[in-house]
Amino acid sequence: MLNDLKDQNRNSRILVVDDVKQNRELLEAHLISEGYQVVLAKNGHDALEMVKTNAPDLILLDIQMPDINGYQVCEKVKARENTRLIPIVMITALREMEDKIRAIEAGADDFISKPFNKLEVLARIRSLLKVKYLNEQLDTAENVIFALARAIEAKDKYTEGHIERVSRYAMALAGILELSDTDREAIRKGGPLHDIGKITLDESLINKPGKLTLEEYETVKEHPLVGYKICHSLKSVRYALPVIRWHHEKLDGSGYPDGLKGDEVPIAARIMAIVDVYDALTTKRSYKEAYPPGKAFDILDAEVAKGWWDGELVEKFKKFILKEA
Repeated sequence: MLNDLKDQNRNSRILVVDDVKQNRELLEAHLISEGYQVVLAKNGHDALEMVKTNAPDLILLDIQMPDINGYQVCEKVKARENTRLIPIVMITALREMEDKIRAIEAGADDFISKPFNKLEVLARIRSLLKVKYLNEQLDTAENVIFALARAIEAKDKYTEGHIERVSRYAMALAGILELSDTDREAIRKGGPLHDIGKITLDESLINKPGKLTLEEYETVKEHPLVGYKICHSLKSVRYALPVIRWHHEKLDGSGYPDGLKGDEVPIAARIMAIVDVYDALTTKRSYKEAYPPGKAFDILDAEVAKGWWDGELVEKFKKFILKEA
């Protein structure tokens, strides 16, 4: 691990952003002497474009720049899903505590005051790159889980594209409802992972034609809890856990695995339940032919009448599907 971290540091690419040429060149000389790859930006616009086209491993960012200042650059980088984990060190001549607080609020990982000390700058960089490397290992674990979810889908010859469809449906409905960022994150990651617990099911059971026996159905019903157990230790997918565990709950308490009722079922899980059922109805499965959307919604409406699903969500989803068709 230590050697891996050293290699990671040695190959790291650092973006230096400062509107003063002498400052850029001084930092560049310090970094190159340590074996880092260095790219330079003279303003916030150039920095954001560089991050967008070829994201660096770390950013050294001056605060006081014309047009777009360092705070604004930092906020934009941290707001993007694919760049938010890039460590940002704010370099500033400002001394007031409010300035440091504003840097932290913008999402900065560290800050250094001018005139800076070379050894301090390098020590901060090494520390942040180490954290980034360790975070990337967590992301790798997450990628393994998502790959596992796709492998499960491949076991069922009838569910190709199911993950993509339910994820797209659920995210579209979340956008229509203007859900919180937390709920959207739950749906974004819960879509691909909602059936990951099926990894324990035998392929012959997944692809069985006809109706399952009572014993077989009880086995299938275990998959939400199995999926929850697989994913619960991964911090990066923690918001998706309610979707994974509760996407088969029904509002009248007749669902599984916990028999939740009404508002006990989180909105993200309610959405996933509806789009999951819709996709099952409108695609060919081992036990049925594909139904047209109209028939699928007739079935969903009948189940709303039974108290199973959120009627308002079904109506909004129906409008989305009919408009898309």
